[in-house]
Amino acid sequence: MKIYTFEIIEVNDGVIKSLYTRAILESLPEWFGNSNALDEYVEKVSKLPYWAALDQDYRCIGFFAVKTHYGNIGDIYVCGVLPEYQNKGIGKKIYDIAEKHFIQNGYKYMMVKTLSEKAQYEPYERTRKFFKKIGFVPLVSLTEIWDEENPCLIMIKKL
Repeated sequence: MKIYTFEIIEVNDGVIKSLYTRAILESLPEWFGNSNALDEYVEKVSKLPYWAALDQDYRCIGFFAVKTHYGNIGDIYVCGVLPEYQNKGIGKKIYDIAEKHFIQNGYKYMMVKTLSEKAQYEPYERTRKFFKKIGFVPLVSLTEIWDEENPCLIMIKKL
C-alpha cells in the first residue's frame, strides 16, 4: 500500500488560489465539465478562505474554498481532489481544517450544495457519500438554484 505524503496550507494569494483551483477542477470533468461554471469558481475563490493539500513536490493535489452566509453558516463553496489522490483521506483532512476554522469563529452550521440524487449521476453519488460520511445530512433539493436537469441538493451539518 502506497503512503501519501502531503501537507495542508492556508493560501492567501488570490492568484495562487485561482491557479490551484483551475488545475484541480480541470482534472475533474465529470464534476466540472461546464467551462462557464469552472471559470466562475476560478475567479471567485481568489477572495475566499482557502486551504490546499500539497504533495512532497509542492504540487496542489486538493483544495477547499469556503464562504459565509448570515455570519454563522459556513459554506463549502467549491472543493476538489485530483483523481489519483481520491479516497486517500486527503479531502477529509482539508475539510477538517475548514470545519475547525468555522468552529473557532463561532459558526453554528455548515452547508454544501451538490447535485441532487434526482439527477442520477454516478460521480455525484460519490460526492454525496463523502459529505454524508463526514456528517452532512440532506436538507432540500431545489431546481431554482441551477435548473430542472441539475437539481441542487443542499446538505447541512450542525457544528
